[in-house]
Amino acid sequence: MKVFNTLTRTKDEFAPIDKKEVRMYSCGPTVYNYAHIGNLRAYLFMDNLRRVLKYNGYNLKHVMNITDVGHLTSDSDEGEDKMLKAARRENKNPFEIADFYMNEFLKDIDKLNIDRPEIIARATEHIDIMEEYVKKIIENGYTYKTEDTVYFDTSKLDKYGVLSNRNVDEQKAGARVEFDNGKKNISDFAIWIKAPDNHIMKWDSFFGKSYPGWHLECSAMSYKYLGEHFDIHTGRNRSYSNSS
Repeated sequence: MKVFNTLTRTKDEFAPIDKKEVRMYSCGPTVYNYAHIGNLRAYLFMDNLRRVLKYNGYNLKHVMNITDVGHLTSDSDEGEDKMLKAARRENKNPFEIADFYMNEFLKDIDKLNIDRPEIIARATEHIDIMEEYVKKIIENGYTYKTEDTVYFDTSKLDKYGVLSNRNVDEQKAGARVEFDNGKKNISDFAIWIKAPDNHIMKWDSFFGKSYPGWHLECSAMSYKYLGEHFDIHTGRNRSYSNSS
């Protein structure tokens, strides 16, 4: 079996870290609306990969997250909160929105005969894990704080962007949304955000009433269930192999 290695950009013979078990993480949906066919394509791929791995005799430990915490318009954690926008649209609170659309998503993948991962992890059930994770990142010196946000400082990583094959220096600030002038680098991203008074989805933390940045969620949950190293990470539109 061969997989595309995102780091080397070559097709490599698949060799799991642990010969007895393949550890895999899949980026799940942000549950603020119904999934459309384009969204579900990623989970059909996930299902095909699961079946091929099992057919080849591997045991599988597969985790998929459910992003049921506010997820902002931009991948840079800027813009309007999708969960709050949906809550206003349907006159519900964000937790009701999350429960309803998570269940609709699970019904959809069942109808498509998509095999569910062994572990489905809701972000709202792992806030304590995320807080400890972000504290460790701060302790290790990879962050800086603005008045309302803890940012990951991508300048501390000399190879940041290598997996996406993007030149970080060529990214333009404010290309899609209003740029946060508190950022040191355009590629920096929020990992912990101080919630405004009217923000419903918030938790007590070292930073006051806050909520996690969505980039942090998958990192914390994959670490909890799969450890520091695992074999395959499938995204919403592509897959990544970390096998050695």
